[in-house]
Amino acid sequence: MIVNYFKARKRLDLSPHHYDIGHAIGSWQKYEDNHFLNKLVEIDEDHFEKFYKYHLVYALENRRCSEEAFLCKVWGIVENRIRKLKAEDPFSSYHDRHIFRIEKLQKFQKYLNSIDEWNARPAHLVISEKEEIIRKQKKEIEELQARWDKIKIYEVSQKIWIKEGYLATLIDLFKQVEKLEVPDGGNLLKYDHQVAYPRMISKYFSHGGNEIPVETLRNYYVRKKGDEPVKGTSIQLERKLFKIVPVKGIKK
Repeated sequence: MIVNYFKARKRLDLSPHHYDIGHAIGSWQKYEDNHFLNKLVEIDEDHFEKFYKYHLVYALENRRCSEEAFLCKVWGIVENRIRKLKAEDPFSSYHDRHIFRIEKLQKFQKYLNSIDEWNARPAHLVISEKEEIIRKQKKEIEELQARWDKIKIYEVSQKIWIKEGYLATLIDLFKQVEKLEVPDGGNLLKYDHQVAYPRMISKYFSHGGNEIPVETLRNYYVRKKGDEPVKGTSIQLERKLFKIVPVKGIKK
């Protein structure tokens, strides 16, 4: 007895569902794999998922097979057709059609691979994929390790300790440094992002032995209107304890 796994077009039905397989007239049961593949080649790639699930629901509702078995069957049909098309005469007048079908089926096969949660496909393919994943992960780990080796030389075992209550004093000094000008004109230091100083202070300083969150520091580095921050934290006068001035005889 032939078991049909795919939803077929009803005989003489002139308005079938877009994903139904077969013809309005003629026998198709013996060739449902051919009709399934012909329909697959006709539809756009963005319909692969809907097309597959349309026939999957039919198979499940009619108890034709399990979801895992259905995927295995479809994958086998597609793989067999790809193999057959590749074996065709490359100098045939249908060669361009064969290439088109191979590429379309391979794209659908990639979709099937992406939903194979049971590893139902041939073991050698699953193993090959896992080995490729492992290879890529090893490469990523090596690259990350190399990056870390370069970065860790800037790590410190003990941060510079700011006396409790004087974080704003240090920030005031950095803000003065930002405004320093060299004798031949222009600022001593330049930077493009407001977060540069907050990140540096957070990384290399502690406040009374405690970590200083970057977001806390960013409150001191906000857009200003005149001399006053539009928002954020202002440095109180009682914490502005030092003033950086040029060496005598050196012009700004």
